[in-house]
Amino acid sequence: MKKRNRYAKASTARRWSGTGMARKRKQVIAALVCLVLCAFAGIAAFRGMAKTEKKTIVLPTPTPTEAPSDPEGKEAELASPYRMYTERYTTDLSPDNTWMEDFDDTRIKRNVKGIYLTADVLNKKLDEILAFADSTGINAVVIDFKGDDGSLTAKVTSRLLREKGSTDRTTLNDLSGSLAKFKAHNIYCIARIVCFRDNRTVSRTPSYGVRLADGTAMKDKNGYTWLNPFLPEVWEFLTEVGREAAKMGFDEINFDYCGFPTDAGAKNGRYGKDLTRENKEEAVTGFLKYACENLKPLGVFVSADVGGTIINSDTDASAAGQNYAELCLYLDYICPMVYPSSYSNGYYSLKIPDAQPYELVLHAMKDSKQALSLNMAKGRCAEVRPWLQAFTATWLKGHIEYGSKALGEQIRATYDAGYSGWLLWNQNGAYEVFRDALGR
Repeated sequence: MKKRNRYAKASTARRWSGTGMARKRKQVIAALVCLVLCAFAGIAAFRGMAKTEKKTIVLPTPTPTEAPSDPEGKEAELASPYRMYTERYTTDLSPDNTWMEDFDDTRIKRNVKGIYLTADVLNKKLDEILAFADSTGINAVVIDFKGDDGSLTAKVTSRLLREKGSTDRTTLNDLSGSLAKFKAHNIYCIARIVCFRDNRTVSRTPSYGVRLADGTAMKDKNGYTWLNPFLPEVWEFLTEVGREAAKMGFDEINFDYCGFPTDAGAKNGRYGKDLTRENKEEAVTGFLKYACENLKPLGVFVSADVGGTIINSDTDASAAGQNYAELCLYLDYICPMVYPSSYSNGYYSLKIPDAQPYELVLHAMKDSKQALSLNMAKGRCAEVRPWLQAFTATWLKGHIEYGSKALGEQIRATYDAGYSGWLLWNQNGAYEVFRDALGR
């Protein structure tokens, strides 16, 4: 039934009389006041929503699809068989969109093609490494500054590090001199800092470590103890390591093992907080954000290594507490470790990933593009620089020999996915066998 006008029966004379006009004016004024009040209420509500912390959407464990028919990736796109993380960020990328907005960034980025060096390799092969870099396309080195056991490899001046950390077993002979030589050859220097996996610091400062119910230090399956990622004093300790590396002349601070232990026994540790996905991501992201805030103004870049499978496996991301897209809001570089040997048989429907380096790396890097598409669209995204496999995984059944051919396929896959930088991992510093893949 058509709605009737409540003034339909009013006479023309009454509607246009003085009384009628006064009533009309009052109604118009009341309507305008209501509109203004509604507008203010809407603005207040919008601001309240903007300040509300977003909740992370927990995605189901993905299921791989069939492998592509084109192994070289020339005819068809090797699309991800996993859901993208971008649905976690349907509005703003972060509740803190003004993060470091006053930072005057004068740093100049480099397109890095680097190799990893232990302290021992650097001591023994410095001149050989310089000659190798000069004759290939290598333009960067990653050097252990805080090693796998937690020891600082060079002498430091920081009182905090000397009191709380392990400084009694420095292994670099002349770090300042080595850095000067690298700089003279225009080689970019990256300080690798192993974060939460740490035997030496936990031994010296037990309050920093994860404990078991009986008070002893929790150990992973490899016998390593761990710093507690929830502790602000641990954040500051690791950031101070980065400050010392910056003072010594490194161009970039690279944080490794910046996540929670993923062993089944890790849940037995006493962390002071429940090991929920949200809590773990808040700790890992919070630490790296804190480190970036303190280190970027010193003129260094900040990067972090993450597991390659966290890009598309919700289970692995949850276990480590590493949120790929969220971390990319703060870091300058993110370095997923996409070693083919670290993927289980059948991953991406590849029978033996280690034997198919091109397909594996291309899959992973395509997934990275998808996972970070919204970050890229909104202009807040770390550059992706993968770690590639420069070693032969002799312990795997069905493995292949990794030389120039296998490494070249990984590099080509990185380029085909749209990325331009990479890092090579070889524990022994034996890179000569890969020379033909590295160009000039």
